[in-house]
Amino acid sequence: MRKTLTALIAATAVLGLSACSERTQENAEDMAQKAAADTRDNAEVVEDAAREGAIVAADKISTGAEKLQAELQKDEQTDPDQGDGKLDGAD
Repeated sequence: MRKTLTALIAATAVLGLSACSERTQENAEDMAQKAAADTRDNAEVVEDAAREGAIVAADKISTGAEKLQAELQKDEQTDPDQGDGKLDGAD
């Protein structure tokens, strides 16, 4: 009787542990899928922010280039010594 009871308790424990292990594995898979989805969503946010930053930077570069071009044209028009146009250090 004792051996039967011990075997029954052992079998119950094994079944309980296997069910727990299966549930733990399912929870881990679910958590991994949710983490992957979060990572994908965060990557999209970073991509959008980087794109917006690149647009702002490009606009600022364009504005700076326009200002520089205007300044160089003004300097060229007001410079009394235009030189010979050669980059030989003689100007």
